[in-house]
Amino acid sequence: MEKVSWLGVNKKTYFDEKAAKWDTLIQDEVIIRLQDMVKELVLSPGCKVLDLGTGTGVLIPMLIEAVGPSGVVVGIDFAPQMLAEAQKKYQWPNLEFLEGVAEDIPMADQSVDEVVCNSAFPHFDDFSLAAQEMARVLKRGGRVFVIHPHSREYINELHVSLGGAVRNCLIPEEAAMRAIFYEAGFESITLEDVAGRYHLSARKA
Repeated sequence: MEKVSWLGVNKKTYFDEKAAKWDTLIQDEVIIRLQDMVKELVLSPGCKVLDLGTGTGVLIPMLIEAVGPSGVVVGIDFAPQMLAEAQKKYQWPNLEFLEGVAEDIPMADQSVDEVVCNSAFPHFDDFSLAAQEMARVLKRGGRVFVIHPHSREYINELHVSLGGAVRNCLIPEEAAMRAIFYEAGFESITLEDVAGRYHLSARKA
């Protein structure tokens, strides 16, 4: 099955067209929230982290700092222009960028220690398959984090108001999110949804 079959072409065009100005849309307070959230993940120095839906790479410097020079960060996104913007900014030797979709992650089984998905999950076309792919590429005991620097309500209302390609890009309700990751083979699922942050974490069984 070709990867493009999982790609909402309108969404790809939407993000490609906004890539050049994307970073100007990110407020300083959002960066601070994300920095705090990444610190709370307590990523181990030397581990390999997948930044799934990396966009223009807003998390990359934070993840690189967390894993240290002996660790590895892989950024994956379905929009080539978003990746191009990230590659312009960051060229660490322990950083790799790949074009791909969450439903068909271009990585080997059990090849990463952690998966971080920031502000990207509602844009995936098939939530269940994306969660299964996260489980596939994670080593046993590895963790997945779905984070947003805003609440579920805020994100969903924003996407509806923007309309067009992102109108239906909505974060599911808590019970549905827990079920998606449980059925994909995760355990120890926790979910925090408050003003200014959304954070789901789970561990591969």
